[in-house]
Amino acid sequence: MITRATLIWAVLAIAAGFGLFQVSYRVASLEEELNKVNRQIVNERERLHALQADWSYLTNPARLADLARRHLPLQPLAAEQMIRIEDLPLRLAPLVAESDGFQKAEPASSPEAAVASATPPAPAEPAEKPATPANAEKPQPAAKSAVAAAQDVPAEHSDDPIGDLLQKVNAEQ
Repeated sequence: MITRATLIWAVLAIAAGFGLFQVSYRVASLEEELNKVNRQIVNERERLHALQADWSYLTNPARLADLARRHLPLQPLAAEQMIRIEDLPLRLAPLVAESDGFQKAEPASSPEAAVASATPPAPAEPAEKPATPANAEKPQPAAKSAVAAAQDVPAEHSDDPIGDLLQKVNAEQ
């Protein structure tokens, strides 16, 4: 009769054989996957070399110069096209904001005058007091600037705020 020790050793041998079988097939599948990845690496390196060769051909300065000469209507600069920096006109002075609207500033005669006229005016006193519990119930009417009036939404407006603003500007003109 089979003893208990023999039975335990037989079960352990079968389990070890089954484990070895599983491990060998897992190793074989991993080796196959490794070979597949190595082939992909080689193919990508070949593609990279081909792309580098294409890039060096496409960016060849002699080739680019020939293409530019054939396809672009470029011509050398004429002497009449060159001017000195002193011959360039001065920029116009920026618009200066006033309390009632915008007024165009006079062109400056010198760069110093242009800088002086470009400085913004001192801020004006606020037209209305900040809301406090005493004056929060009845708001004080304030003078509206042109920008604030343009931002008001008309009583009858559609879902298109830009169209409403254009209508308001056209109505004011």
